[in-house]
Amino acid sequence: MTERIGRSAIGRVLIAAVFALAAVFFLSVQTGQAASATKIVLDDREVTGARDVLTVKGTTMVPIRVISEEMGYPVKWNSGSGEVTIGGESDGVVLKLGSRSAVSGKGSTTLEQAPFSRSNTTYVPLRFVGTQLGLAVKWDGSAKTVYLQTQPLEGPQTGPNDDSDLPPNPAPGTTAASTVDQISFSENRLMIAVSGDATPKAAKYDSPYRIVVDLPNTSFGPLFAEGQGLLAGQQGSISVAGSSDVTGIRFALNDDSSARDGSQLRTRVVIDLNKNKSYEMYREGNLIFVDLNRSGGPSTPGVGSDGKKIVVIDPGHGGKATGAVYKGGPTLMEKNVNLDMALKVEALLKQVDGLDVVMTRSDDTDVSLQGRVDIAENLNADIMVSIHANSMPVGSKPTSGTETLYTKPESKKLAETIHKHLIEATGLPDRRAKYQNLHVDRESNLPTALVETGFLYAGGDVEKLTDPAWQDRVAQAIAAGIVEYLGL
Repeated sequence: MTERIGRSAIGRVLIAAVFALAAVFFLSVQTGQAASATKIVLDDREVTGARDVLTVKGTTMVPIRVISEEMGYPVKWNSGSGEVTIGGESDGVVLKLGSRSAVSGKGSTTLEQAPFSRSNTTYVPLRFVGTQLGLAVKWDGSAKTVYLQTQPLEGPQTGPNDDSDLPPNPAPGTTAASTVDQISFSENRLMIAVSGDATPKAAKYDSPYRIVVDLPNTSFGPLFAEGQGLLAGQQGSISVAGSSDVTGIRFALNDDSSARDGSQLRTRVVIDLNKNKSYEMYREGNLIFVDLNRSGGPSTPGVGSDGKKIVVIDPGHGGKATGAVYKGGPTLMEKNVNLDMALKVEALLKQVDGLDVVMTRSDDTDVSLQGRVDIAENLNADIMVSIHANSMPVGSKPTSGTETLYTKPESKKLAETIHKHLIEATGLPDRRAKYQNLHVDRESNLPTALVETGFLYAGGDVEKLTDPAWQDRVAQAIAAGIVEYLGL
């Protein structure tokens, strides 16, 4: 049966098309990771029943079933060709489940990721929803909320200022030679980890006070985008605590209008200030720093100019990957125990001269095992240390102890050096530094060790693992082992 739509809003009609396709086709989808805390708000109403957002090959996919049901537009489809035609002859659009091409009277548009169906839910790339469906889209990083509206919206801001520093989103098909793999701020210093030959440019502005850092021909790496939960508009923010100068960090990916061929991308990072503040920008290997503790102004970054060692600290698990869970009292998840310990180690190592520290995650984010390896390798890090708490199968005999694991022969010395300090600090049985087949060590090209501080289950070492004084001693031991191994 053919039904016509007397509306010219192709965007709304496309939404219905994708939903209709889900009823008649099936497409196997590559495994995606769910951003469990993400909410979707449509026209100022939270979409109830919406399923988890997924990340597929670095592209954020949003469920569209609920949205299409609420909008409810009829379509015409051809079961023989597997194509769906939406609207009239002049404004019709043709879509196909599993195809990255959307065809309309204006021509063909290439999607970032083909629409697919999974668990009776249809997913589309969120950037496609924003740029092709005529919806206004905004991402509130602090609230982890996607705002979708059928009219231009004045959504929540990502910082104390508006987004005038963050230009429009890039058009589909634009490319970049380098990627941003991590952005962090601590001790009044912004750090940007990059892959490739990214050359930063910085400038200071007032009304309001801010420092703007541009990285031409640079885009967000998929691991960074996934970890930050980047959705609408490829924009996000980082909360800042403990700084008397900085109120927030914003970042965005956008078209570089200064590029001669108009095809390049640009990453912009904005440091929002509450007063006029001098700074110095410099580069150390794959790390770019904007240091507010210095006052030299922008300088030409020098690769590895001071020869600092780079250490990657990897808190195990995160997000939906909880790790071991203790339920003998208040519920305790290994992912949180690991992060608490890793943050203590990070703070100690930042006090060591000649050392830069990078975390694979600094919050409750799920980073894949290969993602952790990629972060370290993209930084050309010297070593990586993963921090975990141990577990045993249900019904096993209670076990206690500390062990440090490695896979590659070249990682053995690192594991043994850390373990020597660790076993003195934990006061637990010595389960030795020993071989185990670990992805983070096996697949990396740098020395890597995995620390199992203790057993997180009833009858194990949970009382020590939750003791702040014990945590401090163990963090000091891990840091001491790292410093000794690096000869600092």
